[in-house]
Amino acid sequence: FGSSLIGKRSRSMAVTLADALPWRIAGAVDRCLRPNPIDNAVLLERNEGSSKGLAVVLGWGGARQKHLSRLRQFYLSESYCVISYSSPMRCLLEHGPICEDINELATTICRLLPGCNGQFHVHMHSNNGTMVWGALMLALRETSPDSLVALSGIVMDSAPRIDPSLPSLWMSALGFTFPCIPIMLRRNLYIHPIWTPVLFLYFLYRLICLRFRPPATRRFTWLQLREAVLHGMPTGVPQLYIYSTKDRLISSTAVEGFIAGQRERGIQTSWKRFSDTPHVQHLLRKEVEYKETLLNFLQR
Repeated sequence: FGSSLIGKRSRSMAVTLADALPWRIAGAVDRCLRPNPIDNAVLLERNEGSSKGLAVVLGWGGARQKHLSRLRQFYLSESYCVISYSSPMRCLLEHGPICEDINELATTICRLLPGCNGQFHVHMHSNNGTMVWGALMLALRETSPDSLVALSGIVMDSAPRIDPSLPSLWMSALGFTFPCIPIMLRRNLYIHPIWTPVLFLYFLYRLICLRFRPPATRRFTWLQLREAVLHGMPTGVPQLYIYSTKDRLISSTAVEGFIAGQRERGIQTSWKRFSDTPHVQHLLRKEVEYKETLLNFLQR
């Protein structure tokens, strides 16, 4: 396979209990959530020869490129070109995603489309991938509106959880705390007796500061991304949702509520609901069913 990595970032590290001390928490959060030189870069992989299309894989918060390798290999084995990217979680404490990375994604898609059967689809994970898709959608509309005509499908894995009404600051802080715990501790858990209250208070403080900080000049704001995802996805492009009733981070109720809203917009939707797979682990735990569902969607 030919591959290329674009961009260099700083490597993150796990934390210790000492990092929960008030004078150390800011440094620990920054160290763990900041961009990484490998895992938060745009990765392009492709086979030699013809291609069925282009798959754009957007990872969840804290995902490393190795976590996306199983899905990338599936698409490569099906003769797709693959672009993969995961936005660093620190962007959620700032005014939006990294514009340079979004531009990189948009220009790479436009450059590759002629050699990838003139079509692409997006495969995103969790809310982190969903917000990146919102920014990418807006970037493509600004720079190359015709490219969205080539969009053939949208796949949402363990996503999204987006309430029609804006959440309160404390709910936003709590919603941000849960996914950051496994990233910082490098353990598969969302609640911790020390880190849950510490991170909640820290994120609440950061969000309050962000609320009262003079607005920065940003190409994409979080309000714009919410609006794009809720009401701006192309109505003529089918959507597939893969989720689980066992997901403790984004509930099946939240996903099904979002699906209902998309169906009201007239969008063709399909879904695969598992009953025993954790958040973003459906492919890992149910590989055969996952791939079968994905192939049926891609070959429709």
